[in-house]
Amino acid sequence: MISPKIAIGMAVYNGCDYIEQQVKSIIEQTYSNWILFIRDDGSSDNSLEICKKIQVRYPQKIKIIKDSTSTKSAGKNFFKILHFINDNFKGNFDYFMLSDQDDYWHANKIEKTLQKMLKAEQESPKIPILVHTDLAVVNAKLEQIGSSFMKYRALNPKFTSLNRLLIQNNVTGCTMMWNNLLMGKILENNTVTMHDWWIALIASCFGKIEYVNEATIDYRQHGDNVVGATKVNTVSFVFYRLFVNNNIKDTFNIAIKQACVFLSVFEPVLTEKQIITLKQFISIKGKGKIRKVRIVILNHFIKQGLMQQIGELVFI
Repeated sequence: MISPKIAIGMAVYNGCDYIEQQVKSIIEQTYSNWILFIRDDGSSDNSLEICKKIQVRYPQKIKIIKDSTSTKSAGKNFFKILHFINDNFKGNFDYFMLSDQDDYWHANKIEKTLQKMLKAEQESPKIPILVHTDLAVVNAKLEQIGSSFMKYRALNPKFTSLNRLLIQNNVTGCTMMWNNLLMGKILENNTVTMHDWWIALIASCFGKIEYVNEATIDYRQHGDNVVGATKVNTVSFVFYRLFVNNNIKDTFNIAIKQACVFLSVFEPVLTEKQIITLKQFISIKGKGKIRKVRIVILNHFIKQGLMQQIGELVFI
């Protein structure tokens, strides 16, 4: 039996402190039939030079995408990588994964995720499938802060319906694996900011989302994270998010904008129920406070975690 071939995309930007360690964790995976595609997004440090030196050691396993343009966005960088793979290696890969530059993969990450994927495809053949896993939260020195990102962020991976994912994503990009059927849908639009959120919405509407209830990576937290992990069920989190910054409103506006793009791209192939759900969600923005809350409750556009829910209903 031929082992499935996996394409891994790593988006790089000023990550010289961590890249070599992260690539090492991929090289040492128990599953070996993969190619790592690295794209540097115009780093001002020596990230690209480090990647080139690593590639010399592993020329069959690592490919550096030669592209001097800067997207100024991790999400857009990832989409650039996916389009490159599709344009130059279409049909060569069975599954796709993403890697941040500063995490550390557990040795069996690919193997565990692939096992779940193969089982899901056997149970539900010929549909788009997305598999994701839990993460361990660690500091810059890989010392553990939390054993479960899902618990740390009060997230429930069982929520995979469109209405729940429109308001809050619970799929972390660096843990994902998806199949070719999902890849085709993903590449239909790449203007969105949060790539993993976008992919989760597509999988929810057109396929299925499966979860591995095990941490497969160390999710490193440091001062330069593009997106970090904050423990949500704490007094400091509640105070800061509810009374100091506009994070709740900003995130909601991003969610509405994303829903608008999603509807414009996929409306011809969505079900009537999905279209109604999207339009209901988009309509929240133009309503008064009471009507906003009513729409949220009636359609279950509810965030996960009590503190998140309080913030949503108070400041939406």
